[in-house]
Amino acid sequence: MAFDWDDADDRNCCKFFSFGGIVTAILVVGASLLGTSLKRLESTGACFKNRPFPRAPPQRGILTLAYSDFPSRSEYGLAYNWHAKTLADEALSGGLHLGPPGFIFIKFPSTQISADITDATCVSKDGLRVKFGVSFQYQLPMEWVKPVVVKYRNMDKWGGIVYAAGMSAVQHSCSKYDISNFQNKRGIIQSEMESKLRIKLEGPNGDGAGGVYARAISLQLTNVELPEEYREAVSEKQQADEDIELAKNQRTQETTKANTELLAAKEEAKKINNTATNEAEVITIEATEKAAETKYAFETEAALYKQIKTDNFATFESVLQYMANRLFEENERPVNAMMSSPVYIPSQTVDIGQMTYEL
Repeated sequence: MAFDWDDADDRNCCKFFSFGGIVTAILVVGASLLGTSLKRLESTGACFKNRPFPRAPPQRGILTLAYSDFPSRSEYGLAYNWHAKTLADEALSGGLHLGPPGFIFIKFPSTQISADITDATCVSKDGLRVKFGVSFQYQLPMEWVKPVVVKYRNMDKWGGIVYAAGMSAVQHSCSKYDISNFQNKRGIIQSEMESKLRIKLEGPNGDGAGGVYARAISLQLTNVELPEEYREAVSEKQQADEDIELAKNQRTQETTKANTELLAAKEEAKKINNTATNEAEVITIEATEKAAETKYAFETEAALYKQIKTDNFATFESVLQYMANRLFEENERPVNAMMSSPVYIPSQTVDIGQMTYEL
């Protein structure tokens, strides 16, 4: 540690170290005289203010550990006697502690630890590989320090086991969901990963015995990258859906247009049919009236000729001769014809119904 004497904080820290060093030296000498050793465990101190603990940058597929509460660097330590090859029953927290000559502390952080899983992949339920990133936080309770030391020996091995358990929890959770769920159910998948992580770290009963003696704090699904083939397939499907929807809209428009034209054609046909029907009825009525008029005229004339024949006792030929004379009379152009003498009929007036004829 370098000190800048122009910095008031460094001067105060140096004074603290000077005083603390003198006290520590006195205690070490006293412990030596008593046949004991004195060891220190890190705890929160003013000299570490604004001096963060260095953190290694994340690497692909490699566990990254960091103490989360820096500059506070509290530690747990489990005393180990090299000579007797024995472990203490309970872990100790930060401060100065006495022990037998030559003992050491197997140290673990008492603060929250963060682990980052970056650029990892898992296989979804439908068999597609998903690239993801996860961060999770965990902590070692003081009462679990000795089981960790007995089972895993030190921090490095225990941290690697915790990382492997976290990776297993994430992989197991990933395999329960289809690839499409990573888009629309990301929060649910994150909750599932956290639940699996808790079981893996703490055990089914939460006592650490069935897990790796780590208390799960939280988990964040920081990144999800779907396969390029899947993204292209989704894009093509969306485009196809849009084309189908466009075709449906165009079909609806064309159907509406055709129905409109059909209705217009039906109305025009109905109009033409009504007009033709009316004209046919008018023509029929006119023809009927004309036929009736013509029939009446012929009937009247026939009755007249019949009456003439009856009243004048004329022969049928005489009547025809009379009709021929009438035709010649009504013709405006001169007619040259050779015939016998015309029939003589006395002049008389004949009443037939409302019509009067003079012969």
